[in-house]
Amino acid sequence: MVAVADTLPEKCFVSHAFADGVGRDALIEHLPSGVTPFVFPPITVRPEEFVSEPLITAVLDCEGLIYLRGGASDRSFWVALERDYALRAGKEVFAFDTATLKLTRDTGRPLDLAAFASYHHQDAEQVRRIADFLNQKRHFDMWLDVNDLKPGAAWAKEISASLANHLDRGGYAVVLWSRHASQSKFVTDEIERAAKGMANFNDRVLFGLLEDCPLPAFWLDFHNPSVQLYGDAARSATQRLDDLVVRLYWLIYRKTKVVGGEGDQL
Repeated sequence: MVAVADTLPEKCFVSHAFADGVGRDALIEHLPSGVTPFVFPPITVRPEEFVSEPLITAVLDCEGLIYLRGGASDRSFWVALERDYALRAGKEVFAFDTATLKLTRDTGRPLDLAAFASYHHQDAEQVRRIADFLNQKRHFDMWLDVNDLKPGAAWAKEISASLANHLDRGGYAVVLWSRHASQSKFVTDEIERAAKGMANFNDRVLFGLLEDCPLPAFWLDFHNPSVQLYGDAARSATQRLDDLVVRLYWLIYRKTKVVGGEGDQL
């Protein structure tokens, strides 16, 4: 029988919490001579302050990924993110047990990144760009009516069913908020009815601000953070969109994992 170590790709991304430096060094020491490990520089900022593009690019530039199993790595948001995107990209993924020093192939599935876009149709062009980026570049399943509503469908019924489906899968409703949306009684009433009518719905909604615009007054009672999606002197619009990727992934991830360790919590 061929040992797992002998099947490793030539270049492997080493995914680990930096508190597990001893385990990382043990992994590197046990790698066959033909395997080159890639270790990303330490991430010292919180997830909402980090631009994930270089990290995801580094993962995708490697033929495989090995993540540490044990210690802080089991609780690391970044390890979960790196493993997830390697699986989505069809990379070969392996786990290294820091206690037994054994490698095993990971045949698991990535997270179901379900999302539902709620917005005003005067913002449709901008919202479509956001949804296309999330779906095509970051492997989310964001439902958008202009893309996914079937011709001739009973639109109100299908929208309601799609929202329920994406929330049932552990996903989030993303409200793309703007002056147009704030002036729409339909949009605000829809959010308010849903928030009051569904248990814990307030914890399943994320506001993405398309412009500098106050959130609806009733929503302030929930104390939920929002994500700015327009550029400013601090960060470009592209970086702000990356903030949405990281925030959404973390919100979905935290429902199935215990989050802890350095730089993991929002």
